[in-house]
Amino acid sequence: MIRIKTLPLGIIVVAGIFGGISIAKAVGYYETTSSKEPARFKTGELAGLPNPADIRGSYTWLDLERVFGIPAAESAAAFSAPGHALNPSDRVSLLEEIYLAILPKGYEIGTGAVRLFVSLYTGLPLEVEEGNVLPDAALAFLASRPGMDLAVLQRYAIPGASSVQDSAQSAKTEAPQAPQDSAATQAVSSQALAVSGSGTETAVATGTGSGTGTGSGTGSGRAVVGKTTFGDLYDWGLSEAQVESVLGYKPGPRSQTVRDSAAAAGKEFSDFRTQFQALVDQAAP
Repeated sequence: MIRIKTLPLGIIVVAGIFGGISIAKAVGYYETTSSKEPARFKTGELAGLPNPADIRGSYTWLDLERVFGIPAAESAAAFSAPGHALNPSDRVSLLEEIYLAILPKGYEIGTGAVRLFVSLYTGLPLEVEEGNVLPDAALAFLASRPGMDLAVLQRYAIPGASSVQDSAQSAKTEAPQAPQDSAATQAVSSQALAVSGSGTETAVATGTGSGTGTGSGTGSGRAVVGKTTFGDLYDWGLSEAQVESVLGYKPGPRSQTVRDSAAAAGKEFSDFRTQFQALVDQAAP
C-alpha cells in the first residue's frame, strides 16, 4: 500500500483546487463577480438585444447606460427623491429603501420600476409587474422622447401626482434640450421599433398593465409588493411549505416582510416577487 505524507498530500490538494479554478476561468465557467450583462432575447427578431426583465438590483445607472444606452446622469436624477439625490454609480436597489415610506400602500418604485422605465425608453418588450409606478421626473424624462404616448405614461404615475403632461411641460421649461440618444440607445430602439411595426406581437410595457391595477397579479387583486408580509401570504392561501420552497430557506415570523427577509438573506426581493405573485394568483378563490 502506498502512503503519502500529510504535507505533500496537502500541497497536492491545494494545487488541485487552484489548478481547477484556473482551468475553469480559462474556459469561462468560473466567475467571482457579476458580469452585469442581462440575458438577451434568444429568438425572434429581437434576438441578441438585452432583455429589460433581467435587470437586477445590483445594476448601477452606469451599467444601464452601457447596456441600454440610457444616459446615467439623467436617469439617476429622474429617480431621485427629495433628500435622496442619486449618483450614476448607485445601485438601483437603493430605490426600494428610498421610496418605501413615500408611496401609497400597494405601489412600489424599485428594480421592477427601473425595468419598466428601460422598457418604455427603448421600446423593448416587458411583462409589467403590478404596483410598479414611476416618479414624476422619470415620466417627464420619458415624455420628452419623440413619439411617446403620454396617455400610456399616465398609467404609471403615482396616484395623486401631477399629470404627465404637466410634468413634461415643467421639465421642458427647466431644461429645453432633451439629452441626445447614444449610439447604443439608437441601435436598441431602432431594432425594437422595427419589430413592433412589423406585425409581430410583443408584450411591450406600454400595453401590458399599469400601476393602477392591471398587469400581473390581476387574477387575485392581491399584489405582492415591498410591504407584503409572510402573514399576508398565508392569509392569501399559501402554505409555509410553499413559501419556503420559493425562498430556499425557512421563512421568518408572520409580521416580517418578504423584502426584509430577502435583504437579511443577502437576496433581492425582486427574485421572489414574481414567483410569490404566481402562487397567490393560483390560490385565489
